Amino acid sequence: MTLVDTSAWIGFLRRSGSRDVKTRVAAYIELAEAAHCGPIQFELLAGAREAELQDIRKALSFSVLLDFPVACWEQAASIEKALRSRGVTVPRDDILVAAAALHHRVALYADDAHFALMRDKGALPLDLA
Repeated sequence: MTLVDTSAWIGFLRRSGSRDVKTRVAAYIELAEAAHCGPIQFELLAGAREAELQDIRKALSFSVLLDFPVACWEQAASIEKALRSRGVTVPRDDILVAAAALHHRVALYADDAHFALMRDKGALPLDLA
């Protein structure tokens, strides 16, 4: 299972999105390996125009919804503290997604450099696909 980040879903859904991103997300969907979580769904729906909502919901319907329990919130808080102590600042939305990937022990596919930064400079054990 691979948690597909908001950045990759956006690249997949946009006409002008990267061919590589489109190909990879499509492959995860075809293999029934694509997953999303509440924070990703929130980001996609909150940032969408009305005309895009149906396409977003349809795309997400082809992926598994991973739960985001209290343990994920607590892990996200710990991650942010640890990152700050190392001088690493990233958007909280990305921290929530990283927490979900770690909680569920799944790979994470993103078109966003913040995840590599969290892994490399923040010493977060993220499995980036």
